[in-house]
Amino acid sequence: MTESDEGLWTHRVRFDSARQGLTLDLTADEPRRKVIAEAFGMISLDALSAHIVTHDVKGVKPLVHLHLELRGDVTQECGVTLEAFSHPISADLDLDLIESRDVTDEVAAIGENELGLDDLDEPDVIHNGQVDLGQYIIEALGEAYDPFARKPGAVFEEPEPEREPSPFAVLARLKRDE
Repeated sequence: MTESDEGLWTHRVRFDSARQGLTLDLTADEPRRKVIAEAFGMISLDALSAHIVTHDVKGVKPLVHLHLELRGDVTQECGVTLEAFSHPISADLDLDLIESRDVTDEVAAIGENELGLDDLDEPDVIHNGQVDLGQYIIEALGEAYDPFARKPGAVFEEPEPEREPSPFAVLARLKRDE
């Protein structure tokens, strides 16, 4: 696996298969977790898995909905104490997908209906009929991972700022020095 050729995680499925409905459980092996941990600046990524479900969106024919549940365990440096600590991470990702050839048809179909707050996100455009589920796993990981997470119980105590002497204290010191 070369990171530059394949990204951090690549798992492609055909858009038509995603439209028909898929349920997948993907788990990153140790070499992949090592590459991902290095890219994110983690000490280690001890576990990473995703449960993915796709289905056709009713009423808007060319749209496919993707739901992804990410779970993992990470070891990282505490943002306060700089000590290593391990903790679980999780994220849910929901988005719609559309093939590039259907973009204009989908926009016209949405224009006929009233839009709500849930409709504000534009669908991800899929090219060449391939959906890279790995890219969505990495996106969810990016949302879940806090590079400055605190170890449980770690408290940041801001140092007291040095107080500047008052102008009168400076004058009094100058008088003494004379």
